[in-house]
Amino acid sequence: MLKRIEARQVRNGMFVEAIEGAWQDPLLSKRRFLLRREADALKLRKSGIEGVIINTSRGLDIDGLPGGNIEIDTKAARETIQKSVQVLESVFVRLQHGDGISFDQVAPVISSVSKSMDDNPTVFLSVTRLKSKDEVTFLHSLSVSALMILFGRHLGLDETTVQILGTAGLLHDVGKLEIPLEILNKEGRLDQDEIKMIRDHPEKGHVILSRQEGMPEIVLDVCLNHHERIDGKGYPRRLSEAQVSFHARLAAICDVYDAMTSVRPYKAPWSASQALKWMLGNEGQFDLRLLKKFALCLSVAAVT
Repeated sequence: MLKRIEARQVRNGMFVEAIEGAWQDPLLSKRRFLLRREADALKLRKSGIEGVIINTSRGLDIDGLPGGNIEIDTKAARETIQKSVQVLESVFVRLQHGDGISFDQVAPVISSVSKSMDDNPTVFLSVTRLKSKDEVTFLHSLSVSALMILFGRHLGLDETTVQILGTAGLLHDVGKLEIPLEILNKEGRLDQDEIKMIRDHPEKGHVILSRQEGMPEIVLDVCLNHHERIDGKGYPRRLSEAQVSFHARLAAICDVYDAMTSVRPYKAPWSASQALKWMLGNEGQFDLRLLKKFALCLSVAAVT
């Protein structure tokens, strides 16, 4: 639904369809865009513009709530996810059989996820949270990819890097292909051998992806190091804070957040606020400054 509002009513999370008047500023001259940063929203409020046209089906309304036809948005998201899972499954099967893949083979999935995060991140992420036992690996990978794209854009990273981060999220758990499903989906406590098998998946995935021609270094780094911690207690290599890259820190946040907020057959999901409260209070696991920016990113995108 299109709605005209006054410039003073503009806020983060709104989707701007048009701005009254002609402007030289790169932001104000865009035809359509989602407001992701408070600095940009402030710029619009102080610009002297009288009217802004927002699309409440793709962003927040003036009451701070998402509007539009949620049923239609959900249907579109489900179709995107279904097609993406099919492509991702075929890629994982090739890797499992020892066949090679290229960066370009996952590009259609990244393109679809990227567009969905532009259209309505709240709906897309809500749908991917509903994970059955058979879909956990694929939908978790899609969710992490989507969160990394969303967060990368919020941080103002260039679009090429954002797309590579999306690919990293998509492939970060590829090492789990070598773990039996009965262990991945086990409802009770894991024994020591099973824990070791789980903790080996970053290295196994890194070996798999290292064999692929042209795989970006960021993708390899995220795959190997997304379970490392700032306090040096992570795995597989117990890296120190200085050794954990920015991209791995970002991935660790997105990975844990999705795991905690997802619906699975054997556990109830946490809300976004519950998950973030736990993550912020779990001293030493995450980059705290980056985690606070992630919380703001979710707030701007109205992800709950």
